[in-house]
Amino acid sequence: MTKQLAMLGLKTLVMVVGPAAVGKSALMHAVCDIDERFAYVRSFTTRPDRGDGKSTYRHVSEAEAATIKQTGRTVTFLRHPTTGHAYGTTIESFSGDYNLLDTLSSSVDAYRNLPFRRTITISLTTEPDAWQAWLLERYPHASEERTKRLKEAIESIEWSLRQTDDNRWLVNTPGDLQETATRLIKLVMNDRTPTATIPSEAKALLERAKDLLLYQ
Repeated sequence: MTKQLAMLGLKTLVMVVGPAAVGKSALMHAVCDIDERFAYVRSFTTRPDRGDGKSTYRHVSEAEAATIKQTGRTVTFLRHPTTGHAYGTTIESFSGDYNLLDTLSSSVDAYRNLPFRRTITISLTTEPDAWQAWLLERYPHASEERTKRLKEAIESIEWSLRQTDDNRWLVNTPGDLQETATRLIKLVMNDRTPTATIPSEAKALLERAKDLLLYQ
């Protein structure tokens, strides 16, 4: 595994951090369609497939996940703090020159400690009305699951707002996924120091998430 991990030194990891339903999976698919240098990280997970055709995961059983871990093939392995589902990667998960990963804010530091050639963190946000519509489409009824996702959203946005180094903001423009994907590629390929400018959508989205949680 040590020799295999050395292969990561040839690759760039692009971590996309943001609330559930902000459009991370769809965006990663769009980026890969535009630029063949990019691939999404094919993590394995015990989370059930949503069946919408947008999953970037390899869905496995708990037994399969345990076998992958026990045989020493995992690069990363964690349990989602709100759902309890297992998520993991192997060397084969990172197939591109630039590897896109939907990442929990709590996992960013662990990935940064892996021997990638470079890691880039992008905080994804969008207009509050669009996000609320996407969220309620996925979780239409008040439930424990929706409450967990709202809390996770607040934690994710607050984490991004605290970042001052090595973080880039990207606004997912509703109705123009291709344009957003093009801007992500430009962010990754631009080596200049990221600016600390926070888009107004980020703070507005945080307030919307807090309001939705309050009136669950």
